[in-house]
Amino acid sequence: MITKLNIKKYRKLNNIVIDLDSPINIISGTNGTCKSSILYLVSNAFQELKSTTEWLKSKDVSRNIKALNKGVNLKIESLAKGDDEYNDPATGEKGTLFTCFYEDGTVLDFRRHNTRENQKNRFALKPAYKRGEGDKLPTLPVIYLGLSRLYAFGEYGSEIKAFVPKIPEEYINSIAEIYKDFTGIEMKDPGMQAVGDIKKRAKFDTDVKGIDSNTISAGEDNLAIIITALVSLRYYYDNISSCRETESILLIDEMDATLHPAYQSKLLNLFIEYAEKYRIKFIFTSHSISLLEYALRRKCNVIYLVDNITSVAKMDDVDIYKIKMYLNNLTKDEIYLSNTIPVFTEDAEARDFLNVIFEHFERRKGGEFKGVRTFFHLVEVSISGDSLVSMFSDGKLLRTTMRSICIIDGDKKEKSELSNYTIALPGGASPEQLAFSYAKELYENDDAFWMDSTISDLGYSKVYFRDKILPDINSIEEKIKEKKEKGDSVKGVNRELNKKVYGSHQRFFNFVLKYWVEMHEQVINEFYNDLHILFCKVSEFHDISPKEWKVGSINTNEN
Repeated sequence: MITKLNIKKYRKLNNIVIDLDSPINIISGTNGTCKSSILYLVSNAFQELKSTTEWLKSKDVSRNIKALNKGVNLKIESLAKGDDEYNDPATGEKGTLFTCFYEDGTVLDFRRHNTRENQKNRFALKPAYKRGEGDKLPTLPVIYLGLSRLYAFGEYGSEIKAFVPKIPEEYINSIAEIYKDFTGIEMKDPGMQAVGDIKKRAKFDTDVKGIDSNTISAGEDNLAIIITALVSLRYYYDNISSCRETESILLIDEMDATLHPAYQSKLLNLFIEYAEKYRIKFIFTSHSISLLEYALRRKCNVIYLVDNITSVAKMDDVDIYKIKMYLNNLTKDEIYLSNTIPVFTEDAEARDFLNVIFEHFERRKGGEFKGVRTFFHLVEVSISGDSLVSMFSDGKLLRTTMRSICIIDGDKKEKSELSNYTIALPGGASPEQLAFSYAKELYENDDAFWMDSTISDLGYSKVYFRDKILPDINSIEEKIKEKKEKGDSVKGVNRELNKKVYGSHQRFFNFVLKYWVEMHEQVINEFYNDLHILFCKVSEFHDISPKEWKVGSINTNEN
């Protein structure tokens, strides 16, 4: 029933809006970022059910929910009762501290109200009701599961009282069924017990000797408490005339505490199911990176609060990579220090051409691609194009081991396949063949290439090309022809001779390829977009955010 909190000042929360419009809302941040305070403000924003509440089908519902759960509709004065001294939540701030927006359109401003209790100065947060407008605090069951639920049973030795839950047996059985589904432990004769004023928990025996509610792990105990709260709100939903988008709220501080990651994600799935079926809104805090990552994949509302020492800020455009950076107190460079994507090519000439293309992308895209380039690791290995295609066509190898990018030569473009993480270099030929043929074309057409100051200053004139380089290129065909006439095998000879000639004049051919790239914008753009697609497909496997490379094509103007 709550959509957002507009907080003017409360502790370190200054002029910040917390959106809570989603059924599942997760608040994260390092210690001291006021995550629990947000839960307090939500709990404080509703009044508890009365047995006379008009939409209740049974007068016992509100009493039974309260009996099963320790924290129901807690107000700020009880949540902060552990403070030894009066802690002003908004020093120097008068009037409204925060505004609560509700699903029915109601908007209430809350102010500080100082009181004195048990010889201590305390404060409460109460609505600033407008005179004559009939404002009142909305009624809704809000269960708050604080950290007291984690208190180990074995460390508490007195004031333990067992009681029989006064809700229909089907709901007690439901608690037992869900618990067994998670843990494999079958509850026998389930009941409830109050552990002093610390917490309320399930009490049960099992068919396994030595295992009962007193000997289960802290995580299993915590799980039982969370499941009990869930089923309690389902019980409530089944006993009302539902007419609201949200009928109840479950608040959990440090939901992941003591829970195995598998339990965390499974609980989140259960929350999503219960949110839809029983109109429960979930708001909980968590430091669990695995849970936050899973929640983002499930499209849950994740709010990350960044510590600015004297205040907190809300992270924009939340993603798991930013969260890892802040939760681990690392810089972006430290997060990605050893994170790279292996790129397989056929040979050194292909890597040379690829570097030429990458330099072009950096010139045209500036910082957008420059940061991305560091993620590509060009594997220093020579593998034939056919072998690479075979490797990247092996489904099991691709899913379990490879997760790399394969870039074959342009003469094998027909074998490229994005679904196999395989693309081809532009040009329709091997880098050497492309360089040779384009150099000849530039020579025959008397291209402006030869007048470029960089080329001419290095002595690469048309005459030099005609006398020193062109003969080497033409000699390749002549040598192959000679071998054929002698009856010798020519398998692999063309490739070997191409490499030899390319290597002899590598610097010149590097300039030729750079010029070719500049003159063939359309095919370079296509390669850019294909490479971007593969980056997005494999980056997360290497713990790199796909957002590091923003979608876009090469600009036509130089930066």
